[in-house]
Amino acid sequence: MNIDDIRKISLVEFLNQLGYQPTGRDSKGLWFYAPYRSERKPSFHVNPNRQVWFDFGTGAGGDIFSLAREMSGETDFLRQADYIAEKMRLPVAKPYKPTPFVEEPTFENVEVSRLESHVLLRYLADRGIPKEIAQRYCVQVDYELHGKRYYAVGFPNNANGLELRNPFFKGSYPPKHITHIANDNARCNVFEGFIDFLSAERLGYNEGLDTIVLNSVANLQKAITPLGDYTVIQCYLDNDTAGRAALARLQREFGDKVMDKSALYPNHKDLNDYLMSLYPTKSNKVKL
Repeated sequence: MNIDDIRKISLVEFLNQLGYQPTGRDSKGLWFYAPYRSERKPSFHVNPNRQVWFDFGTGAGGDIFSLAREMSGETDFLRQADYIAEKMRLPVAKPYKPTPFVEEPTFENVEVSRLESHVLLRYLADRGIPKEIAQRYCVQVDYELHGKRYYAVGFPNNANGLELRNPFFKGSYPPKHITHIANDNARCNVFEGFIDFLSAERLGYNEGLDTIVLNSVANLQKAITPLGDYTVIQCYLDNDTAGRAALARLQREFGDKVMDKSALYPNHKDLNDYLMSLYPTKSNKVKL
């Protein structure tokens, strides 16, 4: 089955295969509960004639591929096709796609030390993170890149890699992985990035709970096994498509154990954005 054939798959059949049945109908189509988030009243509408859907709760919509993106979190078109084919139990004929060569950054002369740089501490302070919290969880990373010397805030992960941030750079020192902070608690907080985790620490949301920082929603699968040990999973994820898709994946995996905490910051992109609105500074109007 090729891509054009997948596009012709009935949205209603696709939803049925995922375990969702219509709750009602109107003159233009059928109503469902949104398959990628929790809701009390069905607000997900499918027009079978046009093969499109619209979520009145979030304003999202589109065709079967955009629905696969919401369900799986995959932004790559071919991976969305794989997801649809897998759920419909169909083979997919993949077109040849050459792999582009992407030069990875080559870090040299990397030095890790206590976070003391006034510039880096000011960068975090402008994002609402005080020095005592920053130094408790972060390090300073000095490195060379393309022959020039730089420094960044470093946040360690479980594979001895580092997330790197400074006012002009957002990246990582490989390998990429999650960060699991275990305190032998039955509850666990989940964050997309470490700046949100530090923000929760400032706001008092962590309360000694265990923590998993994904360091990218692409690492979500790596968090599934450790999350299985918890009785409550509190998700402080971004209020965007990727964050909602990650939340939906966790809800499908762990059911009622998952709590969506994004209601604490409904009008903000993420938890740090909310924190910065509470403690505005002259220089935190633009953040990396």
